[in-house]
Amino acid sequence: MQEKKYIGMLGGGQLGLMFVQSAQKMGEKVLILDPDRDCPAGKIADKFVNADYLDTEALKTIIENCEICTTEFENIPYTTLEKLEEKINVYPNSKALKISQNRILEKSFLKKLKIPTTNYYEINSPENLKPLEEIKDWPYILKTSTFGYDGKGQAIINNFDELLKSYKILGSDNFVLEKKVNLKMEVSQVACCYKDDIVLLPISENTHINNILHKSKVPASITDDESKKIEDMTISIAKNLNYKGILCVEFFISKTEEILVNEIAPRTHNSGHYSIEGCDESQFDHQVKICKGMEPIKSSLKNSSVMINLLGELWKGENINLDDLKKDEIFLHLYNKKIPKHGRKMGHFTVINDSVEIANQIADEVYAKLKK
Repeated sequence: MQEKKYIGMLGGGQLGLMFVQSAQKMGEKVLILDPDRDCPAGKIADKFVNADYLDTEALKTIIENCEICTTEFENIPYTTLEKLEEKINVYPNSKALKISQNRILEKSFLKKLKIPTTNYYEINSPENLKPLEEIKDWPYILKTSTFGYDGKGQAIINNFDELLKSYKILGSDNFVLEKKVNLKMEVSQVACCYKDDIVLLPISENTHINNILHKSKVPASITDDESKKIEDMTISIAKNLNYKGILCVEFFISKTEEILVNEIAPRTHNSGHYSIEGCDESQFDHQVKICKGMEPIKSSLKNSSVMINLLGELWKGENINLDDLKKDEIFLHLYNKKIPKHGRKMGHFTVINDSVEIANQIADEVYAKLKK
């Protein structure tokens, strides 16, 4: 019988890249499956399979070479996980992926757990639109039920006429229409779900620009009571999904102090990148250890941390001056992407300091210079 010496990974983007880096640091080998021949993780993987996620031969290769397979993003067909689960362990499981990649299923799941979300309506056909003419408390946000990330597949809706127009423009069969929250803050909680334990990373406070994460700041400026509620909701979600692997739950905190779940991400998360330098164990280290059945170690915050994303528009043509990132307290990560595009995540940097205020100031100053 062929020796199964790899950890399988579905997806070869930057999250897969950082997973491979953690795995190799621990002496493990990774097999990446991705349809993009030029994907970042495929360039450093121990074995790279360039094929579609539903390719029968590719899945056979994973089964022959891996005892365990994990994922790096949620838009992989859950049927792929179902096929793999027949033969090997898969984290997360197909049920968890199916729920978290569909906003309607996700909202229904949270509703059953009595976990608060913003008010919403399901739109599964043009006939569902007419009753929404009665809505008085605009604005809302129209979101496609599937395949939305970084603000894609969304539109802010201020009245019924705008709803009709956006429904046609976005061109999907299924939507959720969510009441726009009067936001005080957005935060996220990364949970590292082992077989018999859940390790929670410190909660990050997140800032978005044009619906793309710009900055994550840790520790978040929230109360102990808010932290406890967020942690309890995250643990409830993970346990009810029977979840193994890394899970991130994004939360809204409203100006009236309501804590609402925005969405569930069944994977490592952009807002958890600070953990690479800021914690004893990064989210990627935990993902490797979960796959290998190792014992968890608590991820305490070693230093206050501020992470900022580097998007393609910072590259002037093909070049960017990164000299200001060559300092002891600043850690740069680039994602092996050749072509910088507007809105494309090319890398990130993290500033660590004893003071979160000083780390934030340094991060903002460095980013301002990069924008010039």
